[in-house]
Amino acid sequence: MGGRGVRAIGTFAWSVVQDALHRKVFYAILAFTVVLILFTPLIPSADVGVQIDLMREAALGLTSIMAFLLAVILGATIIPGELGRRTLYNTLSKSVRRWQYYLGKYAGIVLVVATSLVLTFVVLILFVLIRFGVFNPGLAKALFAILLEAAILVSVAMLASVYFSPLIGILLTGLFYVACHVKGDFLYRGMTGAGQNPVVKAISGLFYYLLPNLERFNINETIAHGERVFEVGAVELLLLFAIAATFSAIFLYIGGYLFNRRDL
Repeated sequence: MGGRGVRAIGTFAWSVVQDALHRKVFYAILAFTVVLILFTPLIPSADVGVQIDLMREAALGLTSIMAFLLAVILGATIIPGELGRRTLYNTLSKSVRRWQYYLGKYAGIVLVVATSLVLTFVVLILFVLIRFGVFNPGLAKALFAILLEAAILVSVAMLASVYFSPLIGILLTGLFYVACHVKGDFLYRGMTGAGQNPVVKAISGLFYYLLPNLERFNINETIAHGERVFEVGAVELLLLFAIAATFSAIFLYIGGYLFNRRDL
């Protein structure tokens, strides 16, 4: 990839950021999340320490929902939206390769999610500091894991959007999200359960080994409770990054390949 290709990807990424800044849904999701975070101290508890933990856990849970919504909605609508406005045809009529467009749009959506998480982190860390007098930069670990999970979801949503409508793409990505979070329990029991139908066992086993375990990215409770049970160190975060990078690359490759072959 030459400098021209990198610039093209950067241009497409920045166009996504600019488009998101003009979307009411972006501000609505971000504002709704921040408002709910500010109201989390109203959760009743008998002890201040417990209240801090509950507040942080609830706030991180809301942040996860925000990242999920942004990743899925933007990922599933970016390509169909430009097809509907016919701006995609004008873009691809220039000396731009489809994979540059596809990768640039992906990078732009991830950048939008990352920006939202940074803003949420600033609000959250200042609020905890002002409300409880506790400075907790360790919350960044949870937000980093949330971003990694969102990066996978964006790649899946964009893959679905190549041939499906935004609504179908959102539903498929939501199904993927649920399946990847229950694979450690539901799919494992379906694969190993005694007396299970052989077809059910085979299908469960197939999806168990093919799908990423997104539950590994859910470290909200651990971080919210001050990592008292175990500390999330650099090794664990690097492992999460490697998992996210691997699966994102796979879904991006498949999506880019299909997008390149699609008759526009």
